[in-house]
Amino acid sequence: MSLRLPPLRTLLPAEHGSWFMLGFPALLGLGLRPTPAGLCLVLAALAAFLARPPLRRVATGQRDPRQFRALILLAALALGLAAGALLLVGPRFLLPVLISSPLVLFALRADAQRAARALPVELAAQAAFGALAAALILAGGGGLARGATAWLFSALVGGANLAHVRRFLGRAHGLPAAALRRRAVPVHVLHLLLLAASGALLARRGPAGLLWTAWTGLLYLRALRPYRPLPARVLGWREGVLGLGGLLLLWGALR
Repeated sequence: MSLRLPPLRTLLPAEHGSWFMLGFPALLGLGLRPTPAGLCLVLAALAAFLARPPLRRVATGQRDPRQFRALILLAALALGLAAGALLLVGPRFLLPVLISSPLVLFALRADAQRAARALPVELAAQAAFGALAAALILAGGGGLARGATAWLFSALVGGANLAHVRRFLGRAHGLPAAALRRRAVPVHVLHLLLLAASGALLARRGPAGLLWTAWTGLLYLRALRPYRPLPARVLGWREGVLGLGGLLLLWGALR
């Protein structure tokens, strides 16, 4: 970037999993209801996403005028794109945005306090990102029930993945057995909730719904496998491929 703005690398979140948090609901909602307004909302969400690192730096007292200018620019871009979606389709997509706003504020406050990697904060952030899928569906003329279903599964898939990766990394870092047992609890709870919701809401929708439900069962079995060390890069690529496969299967079950 120019001397008036910070280097691009300083605007990119360090946590690779946060890209999944944004990308999964964005691609799901846009795939189910592709519209110009939806594209505006996705780009607005991306601008807001990139504004988080400079916001954290400004909020924690770092006096870098370039970061402040980047924050203002990205915030203005996010608001302008959201206003464009509003002009195109009206306020129909605002309900999930408003409902998720307390989760957004909670996650931002934790980020400023350097507590963003706590599981409750990550789950709140994932649920907030999941609202984007609902907003995109409503912007495309979809109903509240369909939007809520996409939101639910975006949150559950992301939450189950977060819990699994956290336990895996805990094993890799040699956490005590008691800490690993605590990390195992949300793995079971979130995977079982995902499996139950899939069976109740999507399995009856035909072969695509059954295939998705079977996939959630396989995800749970993956989480139950004995621990085997993996390089971080391999783990990232594996989870990325699984995430893409799950996205395609869920799209097929919901369309």
